[in-house]
Amino acid sequence: FLDECEAWVHGPVYKEIYNRYSGYRFDPIEKSEDFDESVFSASEISVLDSVIKNLCCYSGKVLEQFTHAEAPWVKTRGNLSKDVASSRVISNQIISEYFAAVKTKYNMLNPSDIKVYAQTMFSQI
Repeated sequence: FLDECEAWVHGPVYKEIYNRYSGYRFDPIEKSEDFDESVFSASEISVLDSVIKNLCCYSGKVLEQFTHAEAPWVKTRGNLSKDVASSRVISNQIISEYFAAVKTKYNMLNPSDIKVYAQTMFSQI
């Protein structure tokens, strides 16, 4: 993403993405006619497919709790109450360091390894 990620009340948000899809509310997002899958490499598509398979079966509220347990959102919000609005930027460095540590901790060698991380996180919320 080219935008900065912000630590909003309900989790991390990329405003451009939020603004583009927020009108769907709770309805499924339809595939846009101008969507070009060729911008993704085969490995990126594999990661996206694994995320969809292992995370999209959960409700928005459960996914919100998931993000509230991840260090980038927690560190960026600091001492703010969970219900206080914020546009604090979650630095790319914090995001990169966190997910590099996740990759090492869960020995993620291929996209299907996302499942173990997701299961562990969901068991903690």
